[in-house]
Amino acid sequence: MVLLTKKLSIPIFNRNTLSAKDQLLLLQRLSRLIKSGYSLLDSLQFLEWDPKLKTASRTISNSLADGQSIDKAFEQAHFQQNIISHLYFARKNGDLESMLRQCSQTMESQLNQYHQFQKTARYPFLLLGIFAVLLYFIKTAVYPAFAQLIHSASGSTPAMTTYSVLFVNFLFTLFTCLLVTGILVVPIWLVARDRLSIELLIRILQKTPFLHGFKRMQTTFLFSMHLGALLKNTVPMKDALLIMKEQKHHRILAHYAAVVMENLNRGIHITTVLPNLPLFEAELTRIFLKNANAKELEHDLLIYSDFLTESMEDKWKKVISWVQPLVFFLLAGLIIFVYLSIMLPMFQLINSI
Repeated sequence: MVLLTKKLSIPIFNRNTLSAKDQLLLLQRLSRLIKSGYSLLDSLQFLEWDPKLKTASRTISNSLADGQSIDKAFEQAHFQQNIISHLYFARKNGDLESMLRQCSQTMESQLNQYHQFQKTARYPFLLLGIFAVLLYFIKTAVYPAFAQLIHSASGSTPAMTTYSVLFVNFLFTLFTCLLVTGILVVPIWLVARDRLSIELLIRILQKTPFLHGFKRMQTTFLFSMHLGALLKNTVPMKDALLIMKEQKHHRILAHYAAVVMENLNRGIHITTVLPNLPLFEAELTRIFLKNANAKELEHDLLIYSDFLTESMEDKWKKVISWVQPLVFFLLAGLIIFVYLSIMLPMFQLINSI
């Protein structure tokens, strides 16, 4: 989810910035127009007919007319970094229509996952918020009055009530600490991650269990897709690695491309290098062991990137499917706990009378 939120985040302070949904719409229409035989500039002029897309299309057209590259033009229109990265590779391999289609498909999948998470998590977290308010009322009003009632009737406060108060206090303290930690850590991480050395960044990702698996699949996907697309357009292997090394949108991808290039120049085969790169899946090495022919290699890499896309979607769906059961289980446990913490001392008092 961290990765998904990052990709869908768009500056809200710029009135001319398109929403993620409108950016996807522009990409899909642009891809269809180019596939139909229109030039890039003609396609952008057609897109200006839509009031929602007019400003962004005109900004891109003006940037292109000023001699900017297509990825820089979309950057001027405040498009997402993921889109700009695809356009950078499209410029390098000369296959704009294919990369636009691939980019729009990837973005559409991410948006669907994001909306599915919102839809799935909205109701459980709303219930959790309402119950947190009720629990605070129980902590501040019900428990003190109940403890005083029991104490006046029996001369002592039941251990169950004492432990319940301590447990509820612990829950609120834990929630406050997590909230404060999140407020402090997330902005620091967003600012510091681009300033960390690439080696330290990779080590941090390796030690973050949930994030590590998704980041490994994402890095492998980007490497497979872009290398396969470049080889498909007859770009030599070393030139393709150089293109990936020089891009500025994915630091880890650029670093790994540089490592592979350096070892290839030293005469070390790529199948020896890849297993030492922890954010690459093991299957990537098997693809290079299987294929010596560039044509077969690019075909297998593109097929593998499609497979990784489906695998990431399946993993994300599994994560989403656990949200509601876990939240409902937590709520049920807390409700039963509060009920027992009030009723058990009451039953004990009744039995002692």
